[in-house]
Amino acid sequence: MPGVIKISDGSNTVGLTVPSSLGSDKTITIPNATGTLNLQSGSVLQTVLGTHSTNEQITNTSFEDTNLDATITPSSTSSKILVLVNHSTLSWAPGAIPWGYIQLLRGSTVLTNRSLGMKAYLHGDGNNYVAAPFQMTFLDAPSSTSALTYKTQAKFAGSGSGQIEVGYQNLMQHIILMEIGG
Repeated sequence: MPGVIKISDGSNTVGLTVPSSLGSDKTITIPNATGTLNLQSGSVLQTVLGTHSTNEQITNTSFEDTNLDATITPSSTSSKILVLVNHSTLSWAPGAIPWGYIQLLRGSTVLTNRSLGMKAYLHGDGNNYVAAPFQMTFLDAPSSTSALTYKTQAKFAGSGSGQIEVGYQNLMQHIILMEIGG
C-alpha cells in the first residue's frame, strides 16, 4: 500500500502519495513564517569550488599568491567553513635541497597555525626535481555573513636558489569551501 508524505504548516495539511517502498505515512512540518528553512547543526549549507590550472613558478623566499582562490558568503555567523585544497606541486633546487611552504589565508589573514605555513614537503637530494600532490584541510570559524575569499600562497624555502611550482604541468588545482551549519 502506498504511503503519504504530509506537509503541514500547523493548521493545513497537504498529502502526497508515494510508493509503498517508503513505508508508512511521514509528516514534514514547515513553519508558517517567511524565511529560510533552519537545517540541523552540522549540515552542509553550500559548497563553492575554485580552480586554477596554470603553472605558477615561485622563486621568492617571501609568500606570494598562487592564484588559487574561492569566495563564499556564509548564511549565519555561527557557520563554520571547511576548506579543502589540492595543489599539484614541484620543487627544484640546483645542487641543493628543494622544498617550500604553502599557507592558507582568509582575505589577508593567515589561517595556518605555523608561522611559516604548512611545509610542502618535497624534499630531495641536490639537483633533484621533486613532484608531489599537496593537500590541505582547514576548518575556519569566521563569525561573518560577509563575502569571504580564501586563497593560498607559496614560497620557496629550500637551500640555495630554486623554485616551488604550484599547478605543475598545468594540472587542475582545487579549493573547495563548504559552509557547515552551526
